Amino acid sequence: MKDDVSATDAQEPDTSGAAAPEGDQWRHVGTVVGNAGISEYTFILQQYQAKLGDIVAVRMEVPDATGRLEIYVWARITDIHRFNPFFPYEAAQEIAGEGISLEDTVLSGTRDQLEAKALILGITSGTDVSRLLPLTYPVKPATRVYYPPAEAVRQLLVGGRDGEQQIEVGTLIARRDVGVTLSAPKLVARHMAILAMTGGGKTVAARRMIRELIGHGYPLLIIDPHGDYIGLWKCRDLLEKEAPGSIIRLFFPELLVQRDGEDLVTKLIGQMTSGMTEPQAEYLRGLYERIPAVDGNSALAYIGSLIRQANSDIGDDSPPRGAPKGNWKPTVGAMCRGLRIVQDRLARMKRTSEQMRASPKLSKLNFEALPNPFARPDEIIRPNQVSILYLGGYDHLTQCSIAAITLETLFERRADLRGRIPPFLTVLEEAHTFIPSAREGTQDAVSIPVIRRMITEGRKFGTGLILISQRPSRLDETVVSQCNSFLILRLVNPRDQTYVRTIMENLTESDAKLIPGFGPGQGVISGQVVRFPLPVQIKMDNDLLSAEIGDEDFFEQVEAWRPDEAASDRQANQQATEQVDAIAKRRAPGGPTRRTKRRKGR
Repeated sequence: MKDDVSATDAQEPDTSGAAAPEGDQWRHVGTVVGNAGISEYTFILQQYQAKLGDIVAVRMEVPDATGRLEIYVWARITDIHRFNPFFPYEAAQEIAGEGISLEDTVLSGTRDQLEAKALILGITSGTDVSRLLPLTYPVKPATRVYYPPAEAVRQLLVGGRDGEQQIEVGTLIARRDVGVTLSAPKLVARHMAILAMTGGGKTVAARRMIRELIGHGYPLLIIDPHGDYIGLWKCRDLLEKEAPGSIIRLFFPELLVQRDGEDLVTKLIGQMTSGMTEPQAEYLRGLYERIPAVDGNSALAYIGSLIRQANSDIGDDSPPRGAPKGNWKPTVGAMCRGLRIVQDRLARMKRTSEQMRASPKLSKLNFEALPNPFARPDEIIRPNQVSILYLGGYDHLTQCSIAAITLETLFERRADLRGRIPPFLTVLEEAHTFIPSAREGTQDAVSIPVIRRMITEGRKFGTGLILISQRPSRLDETVVSQCNSFLILRLVNPRDQTYVRTIMENLTESDAKLIPGFGPGQGVISGQVVRFPLPVQIKMDNDLLSAEIGDEDFFEQVEAWRPDEAASDRQANQQATEQVDAIAKRRAPGGPTRRTKRRKGR
């Protein structure tokens, strides 16, 4: 931009497809000063004309093969300092020490200046904003800095993506009149991580993207450990009205085993019991050989068949396959007890899940048993369908096992290229549960190898992932490093902030400093879904909010609580049962009698 451009020429800049609407001008907001380079520059900002995060532009000439080329240099304000050259530190110290009012001196308190730093995003020619190229010639000092109109900025952000599907997520933090959209094709194929502390807005952001993808009819699978998304089912009429033909389905899991998937039972034994000795492990391997797992068989049913075989082995005189020589029955008995413990815990978790679904808040929701992913994967994944797998009631290990079996089976159905199911996107809430870092104990997370395979090979088969977590530093680095896009909302934990700086190659230091100060729903989005990193305000979908789980009013529940009228009856029955048991024990052969009790008392 030439130095002699007058104020009346402020509306001159034209980006062709981003031409300013009538009366909407390119406002002059500052002037470049100091040593300007090709990556950033400093400019003096006029009072109240722009703020942190605003996108600004300068017009200048650069060398070209045919002479000179006029370009636009786009930048984002990353820092602003305010100073008054006519109010030195010495004067401030004297005023403070003497208790003098500034108005009683000759010093000026109105001559302050604003010095802003701008990070250069790239350059475009005056006729094409679809191509954003790097700047290779330094910005000229004394050049005017302009505040572009909203439409010009919007065209810059979209950058030739008008013909592809978009995901509307919100607006720029600094400019609420400029919407921010993501590339839908790159979102579903290239993987994304949404990271934020509790209350930072990660679930709000995920719901916003889910809503947009429903509008495009894209198949979705949501792994939901705590019920953050089951409220979408209650909003199904609204979502189906926005996207005719869309279906929201709620599933509860059935823990299944696969062919040659006996390791699942071994891991469950290791997690739920005190472990196994080598002779016990050898016997269990022999048990697997005699009773192999079958694809899609219920884990509870399979463990039951192992227990029956172990009981049968104990009744035999000869040692079964895998049992140690000599006194082998204690080994088989111990293994049988371990299997019963696992069976009992799985049965209790299943009952807990059933009770949670039968609670007053969830009983009206239409939960279905998850179809067998081996035999009926197309009932889980199909166009226009959102499948929400609710894992409430199960512990972390079991949740990992359910997710691993489901995702691995669906991925294999895509990888075999037979077209059993279409491409799909998986939303993995509480991702640190399923892909913990090495220091968190990855040996128990059976889902890690499955998700690693999906995230490294998923692009070829159309199995994208959105990982959501409030503790980034607890995530497996191999998996997170494969994400091509990130949405980082508020994080205050120093370890999490350091981790984010490590995995995000294009996160600037100025953006990193913003992360702990973000408000709810504010964050930085970067990667392949956008042209360059952007501070965004996520749009809040208030009509999708639901209180099925989370944000309960416990004060209201305390006020409404009343004692159980049947509690006294149950207590009386319990005491009567204990008395009957005590009498039965005394009358049993070898049981204590009153005479023996008196002798012990003497």
